[in-house]
Amino acid sequence: MEPTRGLIVTRDEPELALEVMEAMIGARAGWINVSPEIPDDVKVPQTPGAMAVFSKRGPAVPLGTWTPPTPAGSRTEPAQVGIQHGIGALVVPHLGSSTARVPPTWRVIQDHARRGFVGVPPPDAPLTVVLDWMLLAIDQLCLVPHTGRFLVYVYEPTRRR
Repeated sequence: MEPTRGLIVTRDEPELALEVMEAMIGARAGWINVSPEIPDDVKVPQTPGAMAVFSKRGPAVPLGTWTPPTPAGSRTEPAQVGIQHGIGALVVPHLGSSTARVPPTWRVIQDHARRGFVGVPPPDAPLTVVLDWMLLAIDQLCLVPHTGRFLVYVYEPTRRR
């Protein structure tokens, strides 16, 4: 599926992404993917391919995903934050003493060196806090120099005619 649009945000100016996230909460559908903006002159190491099944590393440039709470039969799946990364270690201990440590109120669903991190923020967590943590974590998990700006790819549900 192709993104319906793309945005550029910073930690200091996240408003465009926050507006999209609010709309997705209202629609109870969609998701965003977020990655750091890499300058054109920076060489990015190749991500291990399908043949690297036993590699302990994911992509050198992290890819974050946020999904809103969504209906799942008679219940609602909570919002989730996921990050694929190439640090070759678990995110929780890696970020544990940094400003991007995983908030203690989050439920960690997955923390795997190759498959990445998935966490569930509390339902009452402000979107500003959730997005800021995701941007800060992506910033600290990126293995190559980046600009400090983030590319946000928006995947909105398609409307049926």
